[in-house]
Amino acid sequence: MKLPFSRRNAELENMNRILTDAARKKAERIKEVEDQVAQLERQVAHLKQALESARKRESELEVAATQRAHLLNEKDKEIAALREVLTQRAPLAGLREVLAQRAHLLNDKDEELAGLREALTKSSLRIQELENPLFKIAQK
Repeated sequence: MKLPFSRRNAELENMNRILTDAARKKAERIKEVEDQVAQLERQVAHLKQALESARKRESELEVAATQRAHLLNEKDKEIAALREVLTQRAPLAGLREVLAQRAHLLNDKDEELAGLREALTKSSLRIQELENPLFKIAQK
């Protein structure tokens, strides 16, 4: 003789097994997502450090570029003053050589400044590269 509740009991056990399997799969998926979130958080921390380092370097380069620009401006003023002296006075022996040396020095400083500008531009681009993933993560 079959028990009246045995069929219902079998149905409930089957449903319980299905729900248990679904819960186990959800728990596994939650664990995977939590692991991914932890990994992304580590990446964000690393990117923040890299960004801070790049910003510090950019600041240092800006200071150096500013100093070089001031030096370049001073040299421009010196050359302008020398040109004025040259045009106001009779040509002096050796003045051309001095002016040529000053012009050469000015050109050298200009090249240094161009190198600093290029390094500053590269740092700025690197900062933008580092900020993009952070913005994308922040938008999620």
